[in-house]
Amino acid sequence: MPRIFRTILLFSAVCISVLSSTDVFSDERLALDKLVDLLSSSRDIQGDFVQFMVDSKGTRVQETKGSFKAKKPDYFYWETKAPLAQQIFVYDGEITVYDPDLEQASVQVLGDDFSATPALLFNGDAQGIAREFIVEERAGSEGEAQFLLFPIEDGSLFEVLRVRFKGSELSDLRISDSLGQDTTISFIQTYVNSGLKPSDFQPVLPEGTDVIRQSD
Repeated sequence: MPRIFRTILLFSAVCISVLSSTDVFSDERLALDKLVDLLSSSRDIQGDFVQFMVDSKGTRVQETKGSFKAKKPDYFYWETKAPLAQQIFVYDGEITVYDPDLEQASVQVLGDDFSATPALLFNGDAQGIAREFIVEERAGSEGEAQFLLFPIEDGSLFEVLRVRFKGSELSDLRISDSLGQDTTISFIQTYVNSGLKPSDFQPVLPEGTDVIRQSD
């Protein structure tokens, strides 16, 4: 699995006890509704990000910068800059991962595993989020909204995803895994409803790129 795409796919593990309380269920529903309401305010979003990883000792071990864009319902683009350069395109039901260092791109049909990634959050799909995650709201600083998402399915490499908003704008995502590592993606200079078109997500690869089409 490509190294940066591995980070984007760190979204599944059961980290919450099964509770039968009606009040807890109501709180989860309210948290989901609030999260979806915040996510649904935009038809498209684009901007830059800084991604960094902190190990179990609190030491920052890796930092990457990049840009992204997303359009409802199923268009997504994610680019990281050197020294870990990579581009990911989600377009027309396929995902293309381009590695400029290898001058190589892999293409495959979009599978179910992509439903538990940030792309689903950008879509603001209430049913999809409820199917993949248990959502809890947590107190944040003044003017902030903060949510914890616990994947429902077993077998994941991470334990919890934190989503934070400043006002109505997405501020950052933080992934905590079972090894005690935290990966934080901080969004900067984001723009919403700028009129992105599906064609803006079509893969454009340099001439001579070795394209490998993977089967299911």
